[in-house]
Amino acid sequence: MFINIRTCLTAALIATTFAACKHEDLDVPDENKTFRLAGDFIRNNYDLSMFAAAIEHAGMQEELNTVGPYTIFAPNNTAFAQLGINRPSDFANMNKDSLRNLLHYHMLDRRLLRADLPTNSLDTRYASLYEGREPYFTFATYGSSGPAYSSNFVFVNGAFVVKNDVALSNGVLHVVDKVMKYTPGTVQEWLGKRAEYSVFVEGLKKFGYWEQLAEEGTRTVYAPDNDAFEQAGITAEWIQQANVNEYVGARLFGIYILPGRRFFTGDFIAAGIIFGNGGFGALIPGDTYKFTVRGEKDTYRQQPTSIAITFTDPATEERPWDQPVRDVTSNIPGRIDNLTDNGVVHYIPDVLVLPNEAEKK
Repeated sequence: MFINIRTCLTAALIATTFAACKHEDLDVPDENKTFRLAGDFIRNNYDLSMFAAAIEHAGMQEELNTVGPYTIFAPNNTAFAQLGINRPSDFANMNKDSLRNLLHYHMLDRRLLRADLPTNSLDTRYASLYEGREPYFTFATYGSSGPAYSSNFVFVNGAFVVKNDVALSNGVLHVVDKVMKYTPGTVQEWLGKRAEYSVFVEGLKKFGYWEQLAEEGTRTVYAPDNDAFEQAGITAEWIQQANVNEYVGARLFGIYILPGRRFFTGDFIAAGIIFGNGGFGALIPGDTYKFTVRGEKDTYRQQPTSIAITFTDPATEERPWDQPVRDVTSNIPGRIDNLTDNGVVHYIPDVLVLPNEAEKK
C-alpha cells in the first residue's frame, strides 16, 4: 500500500508548472505554419541538438523524414548531459546498432497525444520501434480533490515529459528530461556486468539472494555501489569471511530487493497526485524491520526526481514510520530507472543497514 508523505506539489505550483517548462529555443509550430518532418524538426532545434547528433550517428535521419506516423520522446540536452554526453563527438565511439536500438525505444509507430493516455493511469504500455518492446507510461491528471487541481504530468519509464504534443507533419514529439535506459536481459545480468556493484553481487550470492534476480516476474532493486559498502565496512573480503548464521540476511542484503513490484522514480510522484500519497511501505520479507520508499520532484524548476529509502526497527522505535533509523536518498538521474526484462535497478549512495544492526541477538 502507499503511505502518506509530504509532497512539494502545491496547487499554485501545479498551475504554473508547464508555463515554466517552455524552452525558448524549441520551435513549436502553430496552426498557421507548415509542420516539419520529425527529422528536420529535431535537427533544427537547439535544445535537442544532442538527440539530433545521436540520430545522425545512428543513420536515422532519413527514416524520421518518412511518412510515419511517429511519436517521439526526445531527451533534451540536459538529459544527455546526465549521462556525460555533452558534445556530438561523444557519439563517435558508440556502437551504431546499440544506439539505434536506444533511439527506437524512444519512438512509437503511431501518433500518441497526451490526451490519448488513460486518465490517472499507471504503467500503460505501448510498443516501441525497438522490436516492439514496451515502455511504461504514467499519466497523473488530478487527485482526489478533483479536476480543479489538474496537473497533467506524464512519465515514461520514470522520465518526466517537460513538453507535450509538439506537432509534426508525420507525427508528434514530446520532450523528456532523461534518456530512458532499457537493457534486454535480467537484473542479475545487469548487475553482473557492472564492476561498480561487485561487492553487492558478492553479498547477494553469499546470503542467498542472487539466483532470484534471474527468475521471471518483476522486482525493484536499490543497489549500493562498492564505495557505499566499503564506507560501511563491508568489502569482498568481509563477505567471504562472514558467517551467514550470525546475521539476518534479509536485513543485511534482502532489504535492497522488493519482489513482485516494479517502481520507477516517477511512480511515487504520480501516486502522490492521484492518490494523495506517494510512498510504499512494508515489512522486510523474513524480518521484523520495516522499510519505506518515497519520491519527490520539483517539477517547477525541473529538478531531478529523488528517491528515499528508510528502514525502521519497531522493537526500539515508538513510532517507527516517523523515526527512521537510516534514510538514504538518491537523485542522480543517470544512475536510476535502469529497466531490464525482469525488474528495474536504482543506484543508492549509502547502505541501509550496517553489519552490527543485522547481527542475530
